[in-house]
Amino acid sequence: MNIAYISGVKFGHELLNTITNAGWKISAIFSYDDSKKELYSDFASFDDISMRHGIKHIKVKNINDFDNVKFLEQIKPDVILVMGWSQLLKPDILKIPKIGVIGSHPTELPKFRGRAPIPWSIIKGLKESALTFFYMGEGTDDGDILDQQKFQISEEDDAESIYEKITNLGKEMLLKNLELLEKGKAKRTKQDPSKFIEYWPKRTPEDGKIMWSKSGREIHRLIRATTRPYPGSFCFFKKKLIKIWKARYLDEKSDGYGRIMKINNDSVVVGTGEGVLLLKKISIDNSDDLNPAQIFSKDDIGLNLE
Repeated sequence: MNIAYISGVKFGHELLNTITNAGWKISAIFSYDDSKKELYSDFASFDDISMRHGIKHIKVKNINDFDNVKFLEQIKPDVILVMGWSQLLKPDILKIPKIGVIGSHPTELPKFRGRAPIPWSIIKGLKESALTFFYMGEGTDDGDILDQQKFQISEEDDAESIYEKITNLGKEMLLKNLELLEKGKAKRTKQDPSKFIEYWPKRTPEDGKIMWSKSGREIHRLIRATTRPYPGSFCFFKKKLIKIWKARYLDEKSDGYGRIMKINNDSVVVGTGEGVLLLKKISIDNSDDLNPAQIFSKDDIGLNLE
């Protein structure tokens, strides 16, 4: 089976590495041009895989450009895999492969569609989600479902752990479904529009700004949702940018939202609109990760984060 592969992120890199090592033939890899590195927090280079396996590798600014479409027409892929890509594919590409264009989306389609699915899943407080492989069409995340596997989201999960969950799940699903596609035994299930709940909008780094007047549970979800590989939640202290990568919620009385209540050896206790947060891992002005006790001193107790 002749496969063309489109991805620009770590998730897609890990899946491609798995299937190439398993012996699947890839005719071409399309990835983001290096100039787009700053636009995607989980940007990945595919140079290592293309060089190791001798695969044609094309770095693009727009996958729908004329030259990219013509090259795909020339190599005549049976299937195009799109495993982590923000640009919609136009009909000129969708009609090329014999079997279809297979995309991935880390939500339980059709319930939740749209952008930033991992952060939104945490912010919305979901206890369960899914990784969905689907046949891409001209709509957004509305194509027939090829496969869908659920996973649990705990109060301890954050963007990093969920990213790892879907990556590991994706490897298993892709290996299984490539065999089914090759044998003509793959499933194709239409999405039930009555099960659609909402469309999630794009998120930007600015959406990580912490409002300390909100409850500790809400802020904790934001911190978990925006930690690596994403840009991080943030606030300010003495005009310095503080990014919070890891925290813990405590159901205790707050002395006032944003107020530094206590300095421990490995954490800082901060009040919120309801409850308190134990800050565990932070950075200041884009430094390396630090123990909060390295940043704050006893003199800061009673002062406010903004």
